[in-house]
Amino acid sequence: MLRNMMLDSRTMSEDRFKAMMRNFYETYRGKRATTLDFQRVVEKHVGRPMDWFFDEWVYGTGVPTYTFAWKVDPAEGGKYTAHLRVKQTDVPDGFAMFVPLRIKFAEGEAVVRLLVRGPLTEQTITLPAEATEMQLSPFESVLAVVKTEGW
Repeated sequence: MLRNMMLDSRTMSEDRFKAMMRNFYETYRGKRATTLDFQRVVEKHVGRPMDWFFDEWVYGTGVPTYTFAWKVDPAEGGKYTAHLRVKQTDVPDGFAMFVPLRIKFAEGEAVVRLLVRGPLTEQTITLPAEATEMQLSPFESVLAVVKTEGW
């Protein structure tokens, strides 16, 4: 899941993740390393505290169920407005994760990340073209059960 979070969604480059893992390996090669040691290296490379991630995904046992719905409406200037909804169950109310979303168009696709937090996440985004399909967690890189429902 860290690899997924550090992935450059425009280029699909894993360079940030690889650099972080290389740094951890080189720092602790031949030494004992704790989970906290690993967390500190992750935080150095991500650039922000990651307590929430380690509390939920390393020390915790919750596995969320995401129920995803979407619809697209025409907007001004030939653009489109996507309405997104994710219901999150089976975890505590404050549970959060950055979940990738693949958006397919008639020509091409894009991958964005949604911050899913709490029982209901709703977001509106502007698209350059009409979406033909959307898939939450398309790489299956987030430990979760993913369902879809109509809007």
